[in-house]
Amino acid sequence: MKGSGDFSIGSAVWPGISKLTEECGEVMQVCGKLVGSHGEVIHFDGSDLRKRMQEELADLLAAIEFVVAVNPLDYDAIAARRDEKLKLFHAWHDADIAKEEQKP
Repeated sequence: MKGSGDFSIGSAVWPGISKLTEECGEVMQVCGKLVGSHGEVIHFDGSDLRKRMQEELADLLAAIEFVVAVNPLDYDAIAARRDEKLKLFHAWHDADIAKEEQKP
């Protein structure tokens, strides 16, 4: 049985969503491997997790940009939300670094 193709690149219904989902999963897979290896970048299978993370993040960014470009989404609203979140994430990171530096 052949599927409708909805949500795939080239479809009329939310094109690119299936690719976005796939790329999210691949980033999550690399994250899981990093957690499982306690942050070591050389995985037990011999792969370089830093390189794989870079590649998968690039693929995810491409999928995100595609979905934003071809669907009825407001890029400016997305960019504004991204900027707010990025500022918050950096604040959290900086606060945690400052706490670590204060430890005896």
